[in-house]
Amino acid sequence: MKTGIVLEGGAFRGLFTAGALDCLMDNQIVFDYVVGVSAGAGNAVNYLAGQKGRTKWTITASGENAYYGVKQMRKSKKMLDLDRMVMEFSHKQYPFDFEKFVASPSEVELVVTNCETGKAEYIAKTEDEKRMLTAVKASCSVPVLCNPVELDGFHYMDGSLADSIPVKRAFEVGCDRVVCILTRKPEEAPTNYGKIRVLMRTYKKKYPAFYDTLMRRREMYAKQLDRIDRYEKEGKLLVFRPELDSISKFEQDKEKQEAFYQNGYDLMAANLQKMQDFLQGK
Repeated sequence: MKTGIVLEGGAFRGLFTAGALDCLMDNQIVFDYVVGVSAGAGNAVNYLAGQKGRTKWTITASGENAYYGVKQMRKSKKMLDLDRMVMEFSHKQYPFDFEKFVASPSEVELVVTNCETGKAEYIAKTEDEKRMLTAVKASCSVPVLCNPVELDGFHYMDGSLADSIPVKRAFEVGCDRVVCILTRKPEEAPTNYGKIRVLMRTYKKKYPAFYDTLMRRREMYAKQLDRIDRYEKEGKLLVFRPELDSISKFEQDKEKQEAFYQNGYDLMAANLQKMQDFLQGK
């Protein structure tokens, strides 16, 4: 029986996922297939590398290690500096264990959105570290705050725009049982890019298919939630969601950050046996 785990994004809301995965690492639980989107992509690679605490540190890095905000804008001319967060951190502040990542027996895919086609693509694990880190960077590249990331001659941005919760993908690659870690409650909708069309005009002109995807993002997300409900009722999917109210994408309150992380850890710890029984088809 092939098992899979799906990791939603959500910037700082990825702390919930980080807590859940740290619990899995503490209990040496692995999956045959891992797919991560946006912040979930960072969570995915650190999980396969077995680096407990690395995602939490990376997301919440501040002070001299800050990678976002007005001060960072003055320093690097980027409101969200993913070159620093993904590339620099991986080689300096908190080295990424790429050898262990590659050695992991798990398959992994990182979701990115192709700006030219407006469709989701899935970047598989390779032994090319720069390629994998570039895929993480692309998957996390938020419209307006970041520039498109070039890979294989195409331009990519945030994977959550075209496939926020790739549960369907997990079953398409052969998974029989799938665990899905969401980072918001069902009633909490994603960013409505339709309300900020004026900021999206650049994309409409240069990447029309991508612009259409941005405008349909909420509609697609709602359909994915319906699909998740259906899979749950069929007994093929087990979902974990935060019990706490959502935190903001770039939450500054350290206590809220810690509480959201701890909620993920504690919820997974309380449901480990239930999850293992589910994965074994019991």
